Amino acid sequence: MGTRVGFLIGIGLATTLSVGAAAATVAHGAAAGTVAHGAAAGTVAPAKTQSTNPNAAEIKALEDQIKALREQTKSRIAPLEAQIQSLRDKLETDLKPLQDQLESLREQGQSPALKALDQEEEAKLAALADREKDEIQKVRDRYTEERKQIQQEFQRRRRELSK
Repeated sequence: MGTRVGFLIGIGLATTLSVGAAAATVAHGAAAGTVAHGAAAGTVAPAKTQSTNPNAAEIKALEDQIKALREQTKSRIAPLEAQIQSLRDKLETDLKPLQDQLESLREQGQSPALKALDQEEEAKLAALADREKDEIQKVRDRYTEERKQIQQEFQRRRRELSK
């Protein structure tokens, strides 16, 4: 029983530490205005600490600790992701001939009119997908440009404040 309680306390402590570190990271990033847009949720761009900040040493230590934890986790995840990708690739390789055979058997039983209808549908859906990709890219480009303009504006304002 003592081992189980110790284990549960350890889990609670680890959870508290990881949640606390994440909250500190997000809170620090929000306070400094350095949340990285376009990055994974919960990530914060390293803040440039000013020498006038009395907490600079503690901030730097926390940033280093967070960076080390992320690097450690990333190095442990990478081999697992490689294994998963290998299994997915093997599955695709194994499934392809079976799917082709299934499709061939289904098409053999169709009338010519139904085949033509299916081909027309595929062509229209492919054209729609192409248009969709183009429009999505245009929207992404527009938001990227707006984000860049906002960042430049705030950099300019920071420079003005530091004068």
